[in-house]
Amino acid sequence: MLKLYATDAVRDRITLTYRDYDLELTRAPSGWLVGVHPRRPDLPILSRSDFCAGDKESAVTQAKKRIDWTLLSYCW
Repeated sequence: MLKLYATDAVRDRITLTYRDYDLELTRAPSGWLVGVHPRRPDLPILSRSDFCAGDKESAVTQAKKRIDWTLLSYCW
């Protein structure tokens, strides 16, 4: 479900894919900065696409929840 692909060019940056969204995790002084961006033009854009989290796991969990809720409300 989550795919990790190489980002050797940028240190401390991880890019994951979840439900055709890119999750860009970047190390920040206070934790992790997460950017969520659709990979296809027909997907909805999240109302808040950038946010901070204290650790990497909670950042990914929070991003997945936001994507799930956005897709759920988009389908109705």
